[in-house]
Amino acid sequence: MRILIVDDALDAREIVARLLKRWGHDVVTACNGLEALEILQREPIRLIISDWMMPELDGLELCRQVRATQWTHYVYFILLTARDDKDDLIEGMTAGADDFLTKSFNFEELRVRLRAAERVLNLESQLAERNRKLNEINQELQVALDRIQLDLRAAASLQASLLPKNPNLSPRLVLDWLFLPAAVVGGDIFSVFPLTDDSLGFYHLDVAGHGVPAAMLSVTLNQTIKSALAEGRLTVATGPTVRPKPPDETVALLNQRFQSNDSVPYFTMVFGYFEISTGRGQLCQAGHPHPVLVRHGGRVERVGHAGFAVGMFEDATFDSVDFELAPGDRLFIYSDGITDCRNPQGEGFEAQRFESLLAACHELSLPTLTHHLDASLARWRGVGEIEDDISLLALERR
Repeated sequence: MRILIVDDALDAREIVARLLKRWGHDVVTACNGLEALEILQREPIRLIISDWMMPELDGLELCRQVRATQWTHYVYFILLTARDDKDDLIEGMTAGADDFLTKSFNFEELRVRLRAAERVLNLESQLAERNRKLNEINQELQVALDRIQLDLRAAASLQASLLPKNPNLSPRLVLDWLFLPAAVVGGDIFSVFPLTDDSLGFYHLDVAGHGVPAAMLSVTLNQTIKSALAEGRLTVATGPTVRPKPPDETVALLNQRFQSNDSVPYFTMVFGYFEISTGRGQLCQAGHPHPVLVRHGGRVERVGHAGFAVGMFEDATFDSVDFELAPGDRLFIYSDGITDCRNPQGEGFEAQRFESLLAACHELSLPTLTHHLDASLARWRGVGEIEDDISLLALERR
């Protein structure tokens, strides 16, 4: 170990230095505190043995300046003094001294104090090395986290791109929606699309859980339904007439294909269609919250028969129910993230409050209503985070 001896008495420096060298240490000497500070600036000293009383800069002030300096390593400080009363010891410890030796010390006492210093310095070195390694690991983790966040933002952009793009699918339809994932990406997804010349198809689904696994399945389901649409499997041709397939048949096929297991969760959904010219339609509710139909005058009706979630039971059966949208009527399909949204007291927003809001706002335009719902949910949950994906698909017949 490299040790700095600071003493204005030449003979005292020489005696201690010779002894330390015999014990295998590397020794540097200084005649006062100022010279010691100069040495410390240019050499990696780990331990100082300094006399208290010295001209120009005494040992006590040297200790204070050593402690006031930011070193890359810890410097152990032993103060040599002829003083041995309690007040002097307290003053030295307050200045930052680690240990004391009276000038009447014997060699074995010095050897014991050095061994104690070596244990402290070795521990400090080990901790410094562990901290260095931890810093390297933290930097690697931060790089990985930044990469994950970048990938998640890209995934969120991809998921958002799958939501309805054109709110003007028909002059007889007003379309709007709300989409607030609990994480960067979520398990809710929905769409409205041309099904035949006179009908629009729609679906809204909610994959169990949220985050990346739920989002991956929601994107897969979106692509599955798009493929079925492109291949004509969502319609039935009777001669020259093409009509929508009953929604329960499509849901049953999804149930067969996506059976829940350890890697594939179940999901709830509403799948349906309505005719643009007549406003008549059908929908299948599979474990999803009841779609809400708000009539032109504000009367609220629930549509659907609940049913099992998709993928929960292989032999589950589903049914389709009829509905009709008169001009000015609105159909709202939503995830349970709305009704389960909790305030700071743990109370859910609940279906009755949600339906009352829709009824009270029936005279507002659809975009204004969805904005009002978003603000109402934000006030309800306060500063709390979104616990489950919040989404809503709203259709109004003109």
